Amino acid sequence: MERASFYLALFLILRGDVEPRKLGLDVGAINCDVSEIGASLLREDLDPVTRSLLPKAIAQFYENYGYEVAGEPDSLLAMTAFMAQLAKTPTEESLKAQLRFLNTHLLPTLRYALQKCPDLRPIYEILVEDAEVVKTTLVKDVRG
Repeated sequence: MERASFYLALFLILRGDVEPRKLGLDVGAINCDVSEIGASLLREDLDPVTRSLLPKAIAQFYENYGYEVAGEPDSLLAMTAFMAQLAKTPTEESLKAQLRFLNTHLLPTLRYALQKCPDLRPIYEILVEDAEVVKTTLVKDVRG
């Protein structure tokens, strides 16, 4: 599956529009309100002031890549939709941005979201693997 389609599928699953199994993902039902999952609410690894600035920092990241979000930029749904958009362009610059966004924002948010919604664990594990694939691809390109 193309990475942009993969992230779009994840977005649709998280939004509740599609059952995970219908898209071929071995992920059970997600029995929590994903719309309540936001980085600024969950990221315990950051101090309160930094957490309060996350929506603005993430919105700036989006803006740098021509993406605009309606609603909360630090929501899990917005971050997944952004990855779908960013993955449409498989350039080295885009891959670097994807890896940076995954490691800086999406994966840490998901890691803390697991406390609130353990059903997200399979998605978290898939995204950890995806980050490794992107990293490997970038290393091959540099060495290539």
